Amino acid sequence: MWLLLPILCYSVIFLYVRHIYSYWQRKGFPSEQASFSWDFLAQAFRREFRHVDAICEAYHEGKDRLLGIYCFFRPVLLVRNVDLARNILQQANGHFMESKWDYVKGYKRFNLLEKLAPMFSTKRLTPMFTNAQDVANHMIQHMQAREEHGELELDLQQLLRIYAVNIMGNLVYGLDANNFEQPDHILNSYANSPAKQGHLQSFTLRGVPQKSPLTYRLLDIIQHNVVQREERGIIRKDMLQLLVKFRNGNDLSSDKWQVEHAIEEDKMMSIKRLAQVAEDLLQSALDSLASTISLTLYEVAQQPLIVEKLRAEIKELHSEDGQLQFGQLENMKYMDMCVKETLRKYPPVPLIERTCRKSYTLPNTKFTIGEGKTLMVPLLAIQRDEKYFSEPLKYKPLRFLHDNLKQSEQCRSAFVGFGIGGAQCVAQNFAKMVIKVALIKLLQNYHLEWDENATVEVSHLPAPIITSPNGLKIKLKARAILSHSNYRKNSI
Repeated sequence: MWLLLPILCYSVIFLYVRHIYSYWQRKGFPSEQASFSWDFLAQAFRREFRHVDAICEAYHEGKDRLLGIYCFFRPVLLVRNVDLARNILQQANGHFMESKWDYVKGYKRFNLLEKLAPMFSTKRLTPMFTNAQDVANHMIQHMQAREEHGELELDLQQLLRIYAVNIMGNLVYGLDANNFEQPDHILNSYANSPAKQGHLQSFTLRGVPQKSPLTYRLLDIIQHNVVQREERGIIRKDMLQLLVKFRNGNDLSSDKWQVEHAIEEDKMMSIKRLAQVAEDLLQSALDSLASTISLTLYEVAQQPLIVEKLRAEIKELHSEDGQLQFGQLENMKYMDMCVKETLRKYPPVPLIERTCRKSYTLPNTKFTIGEGKTLMVPLLAIQRDEKYFSEPLKYKPLRFLHDNLKQSEQCRSAFVGFGIGGAQCVAQNFAKMVIKVALIKLLQNYHLEWDENATVEVSHLPAPIITSPNGLKIKLKARAILSHSNYRKNSI
């Protein structure tokens, strides 16, 4: 009798696992061949915990537009066609929204990102541009203080993480702190290498709520600044001001910055919820901003011709007292192409993952994805596919030149950049501003010297991060600034 019990247990487990791994086949989807071999189980395990590379492999092994795969015990539908992915995410009408931005007020449910989108319009960002330049000037001053005979060598990735966190602290938390000179500042804890922060990489466990040990200290900062702006009428043209306006039910698309105070019962969100939104913005922006700037410099430093083209474009900028105008960023077409090429080769979000909220029939197909099942778009694999981009592992900004009509059309079709359809980043204008300001200031002030013998490893955690022991070590030499800029003189 006792011998039958373990046999019965093993049989139940076997049937349960087989039922899971036959899900896509039972639903009629094109799918990988599931088995109980060691290779298959190891691959499913890799997708669960080191998912980016493993899912890119699944993309290249498939042939159909849709492919059912398994991340350990979780069925996932891989969308291998960028046009189909765009149609699904644009037309799904809330079927695949990201749940962390859901918000319920009374009987209404809405997506916070959609409501906050006006925060990132050109009209709102223009007054914030001065703050962004001030942070960049602090970075350059910090570097100048470390120069020895006009030279210095440092980990640019770590420097740019401090720059990114300083930008977010200035604009989202309303702080005037200079994090480059205050290494023990609370926000500098976020600038540590992501590899040391222990983020959960498991698809399954990633949904478990995680509180940062800094959450309550950040809440205190938000609470203090919200009281200053609501009760004392203080106006600072930054994102926190707009978050406070939204909390009070004010129209974010208007030109006004002052807060029209609402009674507590009519407020759109509590201070605690506002602090959570601010921390979510900090976490999501930090890695994407720092990695995009770092990897752009990493790539262009290996190609001096690209650096010279960028400097020639920067030379055309006319600044007053070392300060640029927001509208000038739009004219930097070659820098635009470089940023796009970085986003193509190293997308900040290598995978778009959405959970289906209610059964949805995929457009122009006979397939229906069930509630609770995961849909995934492998952006990294698509943007490194030779079918869309020739020599995908080479850094070639000119592939986005509009004069090359055939290739440009193909690039526009497959290039996702800051997201796709309903998964598009609402803060892309803000991201471009922060990225370009850093690139302009660094290239304006320093020559980049790349060690050809250096080994650089780029991992996806999931954002692309340089995980080499020395980070992104680049030697920088101070350069004479163009006479019409007078930047070095005016920025100190």
